[in-house]
Amino acid sequence: MSAANDQMPPPSEPQVGAVLRGIGAVMPWAFGMAVVLALFAGYRLRHLELTTAERGAGYMLGIIGAMMMLLLLLYPLRKRVRGLAFMGGNRLWFRLHMIFGVLGPVLILYHANFRLGSTNSNVALISMLIVAVSGLVGRYIYAKIHHGLYGRKASLAELRGTLDDTRSDIAALFAVSPGVRDELFAFSERVLQEPSGVLHGLGRIVTTRIAAAHTRRRVHRLARRDIAARSRDAGWSRTEARRLLRHVDNKSRAFVKQARAVSEFALYERLFSLWHVLHLPLFFMLVIAAIVHVIAVHFY
Repeated sequence: MSAANDQMPPPSEPQVGAVLRGIGAVMPWAFGMAVVLALFAGYRLRHLELTTAERGAGYMLGIIGAMMMLLLLLYPLRKRVRGLAFMGGNRLWFRLHMIFGVLGPVLILYHANFRLGSTNSNVALISMLIVAVSGLVGRYIYAKIHHGLYGRKASLAELRGTLDDTRSDIAALFAVSPGVRDELFAFSERVLQEPSGVLHGLGRIVTTRIAAAHTRRRVHRLARRDIAARSRDAGWSRTEARRLLRHVDNKSRAFVKQARAVSEFALYERLFSLWHVLHLPLFFMLVIAAIVHVIAVHFY
């Protein structure tokens, strides 16, 4: 190794942190793509009968998949039973809960060779698929009311405080374009009105996202017009004008996103509570169906 390389300083902690965050952001997408490819390949190759549920690799995949589904119970137990603290942190078990909740159904589908079978096996398979879909829905809602997938739970007061800080920032920043400021404030006032119920709230999610896209486009047009006028009067260069326009666009996008998050938070919190009430009975239905399936296969 050359002397020049010996003298190279080690990467700084912020650089290492940025790399790790980048890897962390890519890993869920890579895992999801691998699962989709595995499902696609298994379905398309089912006619080759590569696995058989009654023996060999197919039988073992069924056992491993069932064990993964059973281990899903460890996460809620770890959260509620203090005596299980020796098993590791909640964050670790939450990650395993999500991984097993995806890999377990994939292995069981390979165990069944992506085909329907006897009545008891069909009930177990359909129950598993319902629980898996329910888990994906819960994961989506969970991410809406937490700081990231593994972060702490957010609060409505915290989100409103962040929005108010951004509102003050916008009031000062967009003095160059009062139309932009007025457009953003009008958008936030519309979307922060309380929905009358869950169904109304679900409809508001769709209409708010459409309104958000319309607001961003309108803000961009207003900012480009006003900045062009100011640029001619102040003698700014094109580079300076474009930089300011990008800055306005970025701030506007962040404000619209925060306003949407505040408007949707209470609804997602309520949906998560309802999901909890539904998901646990579905899981126990799956456990019962799986036990009946195992007994039917081995004793009849």
